[in-house]
Amino acid sequence: MAAGVLLRVAAYVADRSLWLDEAYLAATILRPFGRLFDPAAYGQIAPPGFLLLEHAAVGVFGPGELALRLPSLLAGIASLFLMRRVAYRLFPESTARLALFLFAFADPLVYFASELKPYALDVAIALFLLDRGLDALAQRPRSLPILAVAGAASVWFSYPSVFVLAALGATLAAGPVTGRARPLAAAATVAVWAASFAVLWRTSLRASAAQPWLLKYWAGAFPTLPPRSWNDLAWAPRALAAFLLDPGGVPIRGAGIFAGLVGLWYLARERPRVLALLGGPFLATLAAAALRRYPFYGRLVLFLVPFLLLILAYGADRVRAATARTARAAGVLLVALLAVPPAAICAYRLVRPRTREETKPVLAYLGAHCRPGDRLYLYEYAAPAFDYYARRYGLDPGDAARGTWEWDPRAAEADAERLAGGPRTWVLFSHTLLPTGGDVEDLFVPMLDARGRRLDAFRAPGAAVYLYDFRPREAPPERKEN
Repeated sequence: MAAGVLLRVAAYVADRSLWLDEAYLAATILRPFGRLFDPAAYGQIAPPGFLLLEHAAVGVFGPGELALRLPSLLAGIASLFLMRRVAYRLFPESTARLALFLFAFADPLVYFASELKPYALDVAIALFLLDRGLDALAQRPRSLPILAVAGAASVWFSYPSVFVLAALGATLAAGPVTGRARPLAAAATVAVWAASFAVLWRTSLRASAAQPWLLKYWAGAFPTLPPRSWNDLAWAPRALAAFLLDPGGVPIRGAGIFAGLVGLWYLARERPRVLALLGGPFLATLAAAALRRYPFYGRLVLFLVPFLLLILAYGADRVRAATARTARAAGVLLVALLAVPPAAICAYRLVRPRTREETKPVLAYLGAHCRPGDRLYLYEYAAPAFDYYARRYGLDPGDAARGTWEWDPRAAEADAERLAGGPRTWVLFSHTLLPTGGDVEDLFVPMLDARGRRLDAFRAPGAAVYLYDFRPREAPPERKEN
């Protein structure tokens, strides 16, 4: 627990620059409160409750990155305590300890606990709902009313919480763990959830989900229905395999897949109710992806990682227990293969914190070396971070020319031609690696080199600035012959 908190705080205080999507979302959060729930700036989508938390953090602590990332940090730390509680409620101590270790040292969970996005909150709410659901299944006093309120509120703070609620609702419909069933109370609880989600869908989520560019951007995270080929039929196994091999950034390969399969086998045989709770969110998310309502991809399914780690830990612990007398080394090796790599990654990150698009040092250099009369040109995806940081480094966002060509060679050529013949010009890049491959610097910089003299350049991870003199060179004076 202490190590998990330390890792998350260390990543937070490293204070890396906002990258593109964070800068987009910051533009939404920093609007006046009356416009906070208008369509999000730059097409970013975030739950209303998350936006409220962010707006409150900014109101108390100011608009800096640490304030903007504070809700994610608090959610990441709360998730540790929730994971500990859930793991010890579901499994024996040895399984719970392994699950908590894997959770504390999972690099994607550490990373997203210091990012201005709602994914860390998704994880915390998923675990909170699971914990409340265990109370309801055990028929603790007032557990269903509490779960009804918690579930109704959760969808306003975390969109994927609806998939956890779907699994809880299906499990409640099958009856409680102990005592006699309360079908009417369970049905009323689910009805409260559905009513809350219906209001959310009608007021904000429907318009966001219908944006054509979102469907285009996440096309690879949806199956093709009806399937037209074997590849279309194999979408679900491929999506699950991709998640197992890379759930948000940490490889879970042979040992993890083996432990997961063992865990699924034993849960199906001995604890089907627990399997429904842990596996149900996966099935609900896949069903939503099949309906093209929610992408099954990377960070968007980070909330599933704790469910996966609980299954893996159970499988690994069962193997360890089964081999304790005959082949103890095999069980110990399996646990080590699961636990050592993530711990090593996190230890490395303490020494070398993760960076993404380090715009701050680049803009500090630009602010220190820019002269009066210099011109500034921004690559399209460098503009959001520039707008957020510019005044901090003595720069004026209104003075910058902005490109809009992305990866269009003809449009880039036209912009380069417009820059030619002008004064000294700084050209700022960030977020230059495209999902389709290629780097926009490789396209644009040669065009600039062909039209002017490169006077200076400064680079940081994921960002760069170049200085060019596009003024025509003066011809040397003619030599007079005697």
